[in-house]
Amino acid sequence: MDEIQLIAQKRAFPSRGRARIHSDLLSDLGIEEGATIEIGVPDADKWISATAFADSLVESGHIRLSEEDLKVLGAGEGSKLRIRKKASMTEQIKGGVSKTGETIKGTSAESIKAGASGAASSVSSGLGKAGHSVSAAFSNAYEAAKKKLKPTDAATLDKALKANKGEVRAVTIPTGSGTRQLSGIKLPAGVVLAAVQRGDAIQTTDPSFVLVGGDIVYLVGETSLLDEATKVIGG
Repeated sequence: MDEIQLIAQKRAFPSRGRARIHSDLLSDLGIEEGATIEIGVPDADKWISATAFADSLVESGHIRLSEEDLKVLGAGEGSKLRIRKKASMTEQIKGGVSKTGETIKGTSAESIKAGASGAASSVSSGLGKAGHSVSAAFSNAYEAAKKKLKPTDAATLDKALKANKGEVRAVTIPTGSGTRQLSGIKLPAGVVLAAVQRGDAIQTTDPSFVLVGGDIVYLVGETSLLDEATKVIGG
C-alpha cells in the first residue's frame, strides 16, 4: 500500500521525530520498525519525516506524534494525516523524483544535484550541490560505515559524495542524544550534508528530516572546517 490515512494522537512524552503506530500498519506500508515514514496533511503540501515504531497500545487507524511534530504540520489531535513510506535514495534516483527545492536527475555525478540553497551557513539538503565532479578523499570512518550498506546503496552514496568537492567524513550521532531537525542545524559555509545512513539504508533529506541516535551523517567539505561541522552535528 503506497499511502494510508490515520488519525493523529498527541504523545504523552515529548519525542520529536518518532511516530508510534499499530504493528499491523507496518506491513500495510511495507516497512519494518525503525524505517522512516513521511507524514503529511491532506490537501496541503506539508510533510515531515519520522521514525516509525510499533506499539500495540496504539489503536489501529491512529498515529501518535509529539506535540512539536503536530505543530509543524499545523495539525491537532483528531486530525487526519497522510502516511507513506519514505523512498530510499536509490528509489528516488531511479524514479527521477522531484521535490520542492530539490531535483534528482539520473545517477551520474554531473546530474545529481539539489536546487535548494538557503543561507550560506544553513544545512545543504538532499545530495548537496554538484557544480562539478571532484573525487573526494574518503576517510577510514566512511569506508567502515559504507560496508554496512547494500552494494546498490553503497554505489549510489559514492556517486553522491563524489559530486561534492572536499574530504568526506562520516559522523555517527550518539545514542541517547535526542532528536534534531535539519532545519535547525547550521553548518559552516563550505560544508555539505550529503546524505544520512540509518541502519543499512541511505536516506535522502530535506529541512524537515529529523536526525536520531545511531544515524551516520556524511559531510563533505574543506578539511579545516570538518572538525567544526562535526561538533555542530553532535558527533
